[in-house]
Amino acid sequence: MTSPAEIREIAIRHGRAKKRNNAIVAVLSGAVPGLVLSHYVLPDWKCWFAGLIAGLLWSNAFEYTYHRWLLHRPRSSFAKGHLDHHMHVGTPGEPEHVSLGRRPFHIALLFASNGIVVIVLDLILGFRVAPGIFVGWTVYLVAAEEIHWRIHMDAWLPPGLRFARAYHMSHHEIPNTRYNVFLPFCDFLFGNTAFAMNVTATQPLTQGAALPVSSQSHSERLPQAEEAPS
Repeated sequence: MTSPAEIREIAIRHGRAKKRNNAIVAVLSGAVPGLVLSHYVLPDWKCWFAGLIAGLLWSNAFEYTYHRWLLHRPRSSFAKGHLDHHMHVGTPGEPEHVSLGRRPFHIALLFASNGIVVIVLDLILGFRVAPGIFVGWTVYLVAAEEIHWRIHMDAWLPPGLRFARAYHMSHHEIPNTRYNVFLPFCDFLFGNTAFAMNVTATQPLTQGAALPVSSQSHSERLPQAEEAPS
């Protein structure tokens, strides 16, 4: 019979593979097209900088919107996979459900659907910011995946981002608040940084109650399985 520690080791391998594949697809779908596009629109450094900032802000807003109104919409197809993530927090199989993108195909589709809008608008308006936006999307997604992984794996986080662990895990305590993972810009903008207590107000995931996790740390809740550095 497979032990909890063995299950966790397998889940870590699968979770790392998902994270790596999503990062590769993000670079191929975002940064590479952005660099190719730059040879045609010829942006100067101001356009690159403006596009990068716009891409980061766009990503933060998309993360907030997608997480709040689609992933936490009761009984929706979007919420089904996200429910697995919430349900597996604190279990040996948790690492396999940490990835923000369920499959690399979804990452590519995400970039394509948003990218078409950006390219068309940029060509019409002549701002030449599309390349920077594509790169900004890539940076944000790869960073969000890595930080989200490190939050759930109790791994090292750099100074300035250590607050993100408690911030994000409080979302697993009370799922109808704190929808940004590590950069709570839109949470702050829309008043979702507070630790809301009215869980049933949005009925975030299930037909019943929310899915709180223990107040214990991960290291106390999970079987110990040594993890090599990512």
